[in-house]
Amino acid sequence: MPTSNPHLVMPPDFTYKRFHQAREQIIANSGDHDTATNQLALIWTLNNDLEKQDWDHQVWQQQLAAAECKRQEEEEWERQQQQLAATKCERQEEEEWERQQVEKEREREAALQEERKKYQHKHAPIPQDTVISSDPIIIPSPITVHKLHKGNFVELYYFTNKGLHNAELSMHLANDKALALLQMRDGLHSFIPLMAAQAKGTIIR
Repeated sequence: MPTSNPHLVMPPDFTYKRFHQAREQIIANSGDHDTATNQLALIWTLNNDLEKQDWDHQVWQQQLAAAECKRQEEEEWERQQQQLAATKCERQEEEEWERQQVEKEREREAALQEERKKYQHKHAPIPQDTVISSDPIIIPSPITVHKLHKGNFVELYYFTNKGLHNAELSMHLANDKALALLQMRDGLHSFIPLMAAQAKGTIIR
């Protein structure tokens, strides 16, 4: 393989002294100095043409290798760009999902705050150490509650102990299907008809 471009090499002058021995060998066979010079030039040209062919083939192979390397680099760059685009798209989708979740949570929190303001009694905190009384809750008579709902005047008597006691008696008498909570012999509690409970005298109040 030639190491330099043979297309750029100029043929030497075979009339120079350094080619004298080569001319003498040709002259010894046949011819003169001019003929020997022409034959030397022809031989050089033939060798130079062979070197040119080798050089052109070498350049062609180098060009093919460079083109293949460039193609691979372009494919790798395109693959990386696609991967970056896919990663960016996936990251954008995740960010959009997180944003939607945050927005939904904000909306739920706002709705809960609004509900808490609207129904404060429903969301009132219950202390952990609260003791639930086992005594029954005595409320005024139905007629008294009805007057309160309508905004009518109600005498204070109906909210005194005596008035509430009378309301409790009237409720029990008016509702013969009422149930009472009794403590059984085994310590458990059970609901039985009020009339039967009054006969036993063991109503839990």
